[in-house]
Amino acid sequence: MEVVRLRGLAVSPGIGLGEARLSERVVFTSRRETISDNQVPAELKRLHRAFERTKEELQKLKDYIEEQMGKDQAFIFDAHLMILDDPMLRSNLEKVITEEKVKAEWAITTVNNHFASLFESLSDEYFQQRKTDISDVLARVYRHLEGKKEKKEDLDKPVILVARELLPSEAAVYLSQKNVMGVVLDMGGMTSHTAILARSLGIPAVVGLHDASLKVKAGDFIIVDGTDGEVIINPSPAIKREFNSKKERYQNYKKELKKIARLKSLTLDGVDFIPLANIELPEEVDTAFSFGAEGVGLFRSEFIYLRRPTLPSEEDHLSIYRQMARKTYPRPVYIRTIDIGGEKSLPWLNIEKEPNPALGLRAIRFSLRNRELFRTQIRAILKASDRHNVRLMVPMITELEEVVELKTIVEEVKDELRQNKIPFDEEIPIGVMIEVPGAAVLIDSIIQEVDYVSIGTNDLIQYYLAVDRGNEAVSYLFKPHHPAVLQLLSHVIKTVNKAGKEVTVCGEMAADPLSAIILLGMGLRHFSMNPIFIPRVKKALKEVETRTVQEAVKQALKLKTATAVEEFMIEAIIGKYPQAFFLSRFGS
Repeated sequence: MEVVRLRGLAVSPGIGLGEARLSERVVFTSRRETISDNQVPAELKRLHRAFERTKEELQKLKDYIEEQMGKDQAFIFDAHLMILDDPMLRSNLEKVITEEKVKAEWAITTVNNHFASLFESLSDEYFQQRKTDISDVLARVYRHLEGKKEKKEDLDKPVILVARELLPSEAAVYLSQKNVMGVVLDMGGMTSHTAILARSLGIPAVVGLHDASLKVKAGDFIIVDGTDGEVIINPSPAIKREFNSKKERYQNYKKELKKIARLKSLTLDGVDFIPLANIELPEEVDTAFSFGAEGVGLFRSEFIYLRRPTLPSEEDHLSIYRQMARKTYPRPVYIRTIDIGGEKSLPWLNIEKEPNPALGLRAIRFSLRNRELFRTQIRAILKASDRHNVRLMVPMITELEEVVELKTIVEEVKDELRQNKIPFDEEIPIGVMIEVPGAAVLIDSIIQEVDYVSIGTNDLIQYYLAVDRGNEAVSYLFKPHHPAVLQLLSHVIKTVNKAGKEVTVCGEMAADPLSAIILLGMGLRHFSMNPIFIPRVKKALKEVETRTVQEAVKQALKLKTATAVEEFMIEAIIGKYPQAFFLSRFGS
């Protein structure tokens, strides 16, 4: 039997081995079946009955997942129940049936295609992934139109789940079963619900494989390498032995990570540093803390807009922020106001298409243009701050005037809450993200107006070097250790430290051991990253002396190329602290 090796996107680390289990999916009809005028009422009744059955099913699944995996993992069913109850979704379906005189199956196909095309037109991968929530709900309604119920089968042997794409509720049901050893998907990305859930459960996963589900047959033996992004179909005995050995090394690596997660965040010479987590969803908090996070340094609030087909209410915001404040207490949670607009737009926000969306109406620019939406979000954040561990953070500041406007709006909302005797943190820290080079240059003025800053190195580097890191033709120019980038970062960090205020890096540089060591040498003490990278960065920083790193960084800042900086720093660190990069890759 021929061995097939496939490469995809590694989204959940580890090694999984088992037999292929192919997931069956609902396929929406491509046939437009018409009905007569007098059949419309019966078809609407049929649709409503399917909605009722879907609601019952979702509630049962929610109860099952809570029992099997805990309340935090059942959140997706709350979101889906909310989508199901949204009047707009049902009215859209009713409108298609009534106006086009078609069966409910075609109405579901039409509405699903409409939302899918809207979301797929967005360039942001995180936003594209959210279309699956609506498709998930519609697939359940469609199944009940046919009189079918979802079958939950118990898996009696180790399996690798293989599918074109897993809907969020399917992922929750399948991954709750103990014998799922890995996940292989044609579609998906790092921010898909399946990826997030797999990471939180420690199940290896590789996605973005395009046609793996067509190459795999039920019963095939599969190896999933969720660290390197490799999938092997029908491996030879020698390959099986190799990966069983690799799996054992990974288990030892995980044990080492758990030990490190519990250790104090101190450098060799006793300097404190604080690892924080960047997260998308409330259910990631516990996993983040298990990796050693000492707070949530970036909570992306956009998902509140993406869980529903209409604008979220203040209560929708507030329930999530209160959940975050409760789950993180007493540790801090930095809630970023929506970074929406430009290439991250949503259809119901009515944002006009822009010729250059990355440089257009997004983030704080969008919020200041849509003040009622902004006030709604700020009011909810303030209401959730009564535990005194919530921080307000605003993205993509360009000039001082925006900071002044922001503070004015916050004070107006505070006055409203005071008048209504609603408790909140009167001293809630207000911070901004430094992602625009102009703001970095003006940091000495900006830091006087805010309580802290967070440097978003991904966008800052992209804008500063004029490089689209997602463009393969020029991505080689995206260099975090470019001397100009390092000098700019050093300027921001030193200026904020001199002002006696807090500065954090929350881009990918914080998750890279070499970059984190360089940032430590510049004076950075707060590092916010994807939780899975916290142990290796913590290990690197614990293995070095701050004063030695500071001297090395001083010399590195005089060098003229990114390559020279990297070679110099690696030699300087490994020569004196050989264990600093021990956990950069497991088994090394």
